[in-house]
Amino acid sequence: MKRFEVMGLCAVVAGLTGLTPALAQDDSRLSARAVELVEVATANIAQAGEISVSWFVSFDQVVDGREIVTHIRSGDALLARGRGYYAYAEQESGAREFFYDGATLTVNLVDRDAYVSAPFVGTFEQLAERVAAEYDTALPIWQVLVDNAADQFLGDVTDAAYLGQKRVAGQNVHHVALSGYDLDLQMWISVSEPAVPVMIVGTNPYEQGWPQFRAYFTNWDFAPEIEEGTFTYVPGEETSRLSWPKRETEAIPQAEGGE
Repeated sequence: MKRFEVMGLCAVVAGLTGLTPALAQDDSRLSARAVELVEVATANIAQAGEISVSWFVSFDQVVDGREIVTHIRSGDALLARGRGYYAYAEQESGAREFFYDGATLTVNLVDRDAYVSAPFVGTFEQLAERVAAEYDTALPIWQVLVDNAADQFLGDVTDAAYLGQKRVAGQNVHHVALSGYDLDLQMWISVSEPAVPVMIVGTNPYEQGWPQFRAYFTNWDFAPEIEEGTFTYVPGEETSRLSWPKRETEAIPQAEGGE
């Protein structure tokens, strides 16, 4: 199971550590029902040609080994497989828009009237992996939208528990808990069809203070209206173009030719 980026879902995460066979409610450490629910929910998203969703993420930062500061991200994402990707994200440093039209990825720094861009030709999955690996950002909620999302959640799972049906924000949901070598997660998956993630929560027990991340998803739409030009960014006449540093350089984009 892979680590999650802050702009994707969160930074390094983990959840219910050491799930026991008793929690799984059967004789196996891997509840077949829990695994199947995650597989079905991720397959529904992976098989969708077009999909949109609203999301809200909060994650904790432990300061001085004890004080917890919670950070918030929120926004919307739209994906048309083979055509493009658009996302709007609000964070503490300001709003950002992400545009990918199959040839160029552009991030618009809305509050600065500035943007960064990089050429890229490939699938959404290839783009998401490259951005997460090379740049000091990540595409919002990419781990949920990629066609191999099941591997993101189930790849290294050693324990899986089905914890029954619950209600979240007025929805009936299945409650699943997954435990792996690097991280553990809880997932709430809609009972209504098509099954989709409604909430994901993780806790990092390896860091003092047990920081958590929480991701909430609403307004799933498998037939969104997509206007022409949605995935292509067109800068204004006064908009500044900035350079886009890699991970090993300074995190904040700097003006080309400037400080």
